[in-house]
Amino acid sequence: MEADFIPKTIAQASQQMRSGLLTSKTLIKHYLESIQKFNFTLNAFITVLDQQGLESANKLDFERSKGQERGLLHGIPVVIKDNIDTAGVKTTVGSQLFCDRIPLSDSVIVQKLKAAGAVILGKTNLSEFAADLSGNNLFYGNTCNFWNHNHSSGGSSSGSATAIAARLCLAGIGTDTGGSIRVPASWSGVVGLRPTYGLLSNDGIFPRARSFDTVGFLTNSVEDIAILLDAVLFPISTNVKQLYPLPTNINGLKLGIVNNYTFRGIEPEIALAIYNAISILKKLGAQIITINSPFLIEEFDEMTYSTIALYEFHQDLQVAYTTNPNIFGSKVKSDLSKGVKISHHSYKKAKQKQKECFLQRQKLFQEVDILLTPTTPMVAPLIDADAKIYRLNQRFMLPFSFLGLPAISLPCGRSSQGLPIGLQLVGNSYSEALILRVAFTFQVATTFSEDSLL
Repeated sequence: MEADFIPKTIAQASQQMRSGLLTSKTLIKHYLESIQKFNFTLNAFITVLDQQGLESANKLDFERSKGQERGLLHGIPVVIKDNIDTAGVKTTVGSQLFCDRIPLSDSVIVQKLKAAGAVILGKTNLSEFAADLSGNNLFYGNTCNFWNHNHSSGGSSSGSATAIAARLCLAGIGTDTGGSIRVPASWSGVVGLRPTYGLLSNDGIFPRARSFDTVGFLTNSVEDIAILLDAVLFPISTNVKQLYPLPTNINGLKLGIVNNYTFRGIEPEIALAIYNAISILKKLGAQIITINSPFLIEEFDEMTYSTIALYEFHQDLQVAYTTNPNIFGSKVKSDLSKGVKISHHSYKKAKQKQKECFLQRQKLFQEVDILLTPTTPMVAPLIDADAKIYRLNQRFMLPFSFLGLPAISLPCGRSSQGLPIGLQLVGNSYSEALILRVAFTFQVATTFSEDSLL
């Protein structure tokens, strides 16, 4: 395919295939050739499904020729984070422990994607056991940031984000516990949605922390997020209405910035980009309201989050950790060594505190419809940056993960180095439609996502 004719989004590809201008096989061949050409440098994939991808494309093209249409994902190439089970395909969870692990069945999310007609191109790289925001991996190699290979792609969904940014596929599936979709989306200049906790099934996904784990999506377009969410939700969900097509009217919506939080401790270029985004949203009709939030400023206790996350992580890996602790990388080993020291009593106490904090979900949205923050306080650091640098980038992640709230990151600017800057929109539970509406309106009115669509 000529580069100018490659569809830039799921919506475009679906329209071209429906009109007969494009087949799934042609599209899949293009992406497989691109993966073969660029993955050696980017290291976005652990496993590439060349033969399986082409066979699926042939089958779906045949169905279409017979008038059988599965929906907008029919024949669309997607990639799957390698902690998500795929039947008969190696799923390593980024660990030497599972280097030969082949699941017997698909995870629920993969089942739904296949049923909707998606073509799985491969399994993407990640931090070991999804435990590190750097996206680095001792055993399978580090994933590079597409925009500057010396910088982090963000993790733990590093491979999915880089694959999207490098245009090696049209959609990526990731998981987000404490920021593992939103951080790589921000640093890689793509769109990433963490849905409401529990909206999508985690069955068949190796857990990082069961109380916070959420499967979600990475794409180049907000519109494509809506298409993916529709495909895996309906007709079974009653919590969220059909999302696609998205409206672009945000007149009168109240967007909140939090006093002494939204702009505290962020790089000047990040602050400038967020101020610019706020100005654009005001021109589009939104009201910008400054609110106070004792929860975000002083009441949120990261130790409570860590107690729950580390205890649950150790519970899922305690046998392997007891038997052979040296099989794990340093970050995982450190987390497990902390988790083993947390008593069940301390864990239950932390869980009770989390339950009490759920009341904060309503308080955060008493005055506003959506909260607006930077996704991260800094642009992508160097790959070999100190672990402390990466931990600093969770400050806009953890409180909303703790409360199980939906959040999206989308591009809103570039640093002087050309590194992407992300804007995070956070909503109340099951407000995905509202978040996507605001994000789509912003994306349509700006050019910040166009670099990834060129």
